[in-house]
Amino acid sequence: MALRYDFDMVAVTPEGLPDQFGDLSVTGVGAEKMAMFRDPQVVAALGRADQAVRTFFLDSGFALQVYDSGAPPGRYPISDEIPRVKVIEKLTANFTTHDLTGADWGGFDFQAFLEVMERAEPLEDETLLAPPKQAQRPPEQPVRAAQNQKRRGLAMVGLAAGLILILYAALELIS
Repeated sequence: MALRYDFDMVAVTPEGLPDQFGDLSVTGVGAEKMAMFRDPQVVAALGRADQAVRTFFLDSGFALQVYDSGAPPGRYPISDEIPRVKVIEKLTANFTTHDLTGADWGGFDFQAFLEVMERAEPLEDETLLAPPKQAQRPPEQPVRAAQNQKRRGLAMVGLAAGLILILYAALELIS
């Protein structure tokens, strides 16, 4: 069975802080948003992967836990747009700082993951079940889908370029 690489952005309260820390309406401070895969098999594959692969994802803003926003495959809540772009940018930047040459990915297909990220489209939040209170976007931060789609596209181009450079370096080492 093929892995499903869709992921959601989840507000995570740092350890040691009260649960209401990430509630903007109570504290004025938002919790950090982390990316979490919806498919438990994807998280299991990353659990089998080399430590370098897991560190790459953790440093890029992924929590190796499962969360499902209720969005259908290939879609994500529009309120996740800005944090998603930030995660994609971190993935791109981390290609130059993490040595993944020859790493065992534990069954995780990075090319399939890139394709899912590239094709994913935002979905109006109103069509989903109400997300947890701390995961809602404050009303004073409107989403500009067209601008964010362009930014996401540029981030994906950078990510693809980084992947090509890593593959080229790996082939040079093998030759």
